[in-house]
Amino acid sequence: MFLFSSCLKENHSIRMKNNFSEQLNNVRMGTAEIGSVPAGATSEYKSINTGDFTISGTTASGQNLSGSGTLSGKGKHKWTLTVDGSGQVKIVEDK
Repeated sequence: MFLFSSCLKENHSIRMKNNFSEQLNNVRMGTAEIGSVPAGATSEYKSINTGDFTISGTTASGQNLSGSGTLSGKGKHKWTLTVDGSGQVKIVEDK
């Protein structure tokens, strides 16, 4: 008897949408290395591990980018983390 459990595996990816007024550099969200995201741009999706993660990077003017989030769910999920004009962060699952 064979049991197929591939649909139960967790497969998460995340991207960053930068609505801040400056480029964000060296962005990292947990295991996802995003890189630089120009103001008004959205990065490519990058694989990220499930669970809690921290956000790090810098703005073009040298301010530190920091924060945290949590991802969960069985199966394949794509997420977008948006940094708004005031520097606030929001994570939503893409449908």
